[in-house]
Amino acid sequence: MRVLVVAALFPPNALGGAEVSAANLAGWLAAAGHEVAVLTGARRGEPELHGEAVGALRIWRLRTPHLYPVNEASIQPGWKKPLWHAQDHLDPRNRARMAAVLDAFRPDFVNLHIVQGLGYNALAEIARRNLPALYFLPDLGLACIRMSMFRDGANCGRPCFPCRLSSRYKLAQIRRFARIGFCSPSRANLAAVSARVPIDAYPLAVIPNANRYPAPRATRQGADHLRLLYVGRLHASKGVERLIGAAAALAGSHRLRLDIVGDGPELARLRALHPGAGWLRFHGRVDAAAVADHMAAADLLCVPSLWRENWPGVIVQALGIGLPVLGSRIGGIPELVEANATGELVAPGDHDAWVAALRRVAGEPGLLARWRRNAEAARGRFDPDELGRRILAFMAGIAAGDSQATRQRWDDTEAMNSSTKGGT
Repeated sequence: MRVLVVAALFPPNALGGAEVSAANLAGWLAAAGHEVAVLTGARRGEPELHGEAVGALRIWRLRTPHLYPVNEASIQPGWKKPLWHAQDHLDPRNRARMAAVLDAFRPDFVNLHIVQGLGYNALAEIARRNLPALYFLPDLGLACIRMSMFRDGANCGRPCFPCRLSSRYKLAQIRRFARIGFCSPSRANLAAVSARVPIDAYPLAVIPNANRYPAPRATRQGADHLRLLYVGRLHASKGVERLIGAAAALAGSHRLRLDIVGDGPELARLRALHPGAGWLRFHGRVDAAAVADHMAAADLLCVPSLWRENWPGVIVQALGIGLPVLGSRIGGIPELVEANATGELVAPGDHDAWVAALRRVAGEPGLLARWRRNAEAARGRFDPDELGRRILAFMAGIAAGDSQATRQRWDDTEAMNSSTKGGT
């Protein structure tokens, strides 16, 4: 089968988990014997690629007509963004670029990972050729132009006018398809999207991302202090400031260290919160192997997100090496972390609750050991080969137009997710 992967961001141009998951699945499909091509966007000054072989993939990395490349969105002034989104929905050059790639590669199937940044009107070219498609839901992009339903430090209670208008347009493009399905790694994300965009009539699946993570290069060693770790983007929606505040509240009475791994628009401000504090370290953005090493040197991964996280890959990676997780009770995080078994769940943004949870961990020496044993016992829960086979089977059902088979895949996946949460 010839599969075209559509992802506006794709490694090495990656900002978050969506593009990493797209790359992992593309690599898995290629290793399984399928011919895989990728349509992605080029950064400013980056040379274009037009179907060149890069490893096992053929890459179309094209410059888009947008005011700025999608990877620069966080640094652009607000006045440019409405114009950028108008281009992303309506600029006819988006369709022309998609048409050229479809004509050159002639795929049998299209996987849609990140459409924003390549143009939602380009979907019409896929539908016009009657190609089957699987639309992945790594975030809330179908329901929100910010892709997060998070604005001004809080989750949106209801959609604003631009998001309502955008969602109607996206749904109109989806309705052009004769064969299309939707896949989310978490039930919470699928529910949040479908509550705003009526996709329930289409084949739906909840299948975790088929990601493979590197093993740590060193074995875990004990320490005489509590080692806390955050890994991810430094953005207001991630709640990192709240985590630092909770750690600071305990730093005077408990021996602890908080390591912050990642980069983003909040970095400078977060660094300035506690200048010279010996218990707080910033490491910047590191590669996947270094992330694994940081996890091996930690006692607890902290995921203090304020927004409706979908399926944080760092949690899957941490649990896969037996690292317990303290996370916010929001979005898909409770589907990954079993409270008081593989970690603990805390109300997002609740300072006192986070301080209490960290104090409990610091004061009960056996707690982390028990959580670690439970996490280690469930290491095989997210086997990438099994998950890749499930996604491929779902794709086959969509291509065949077999709504009964695809709906059964949804049921099987829900049962798998429920039955594999382990730990006592």
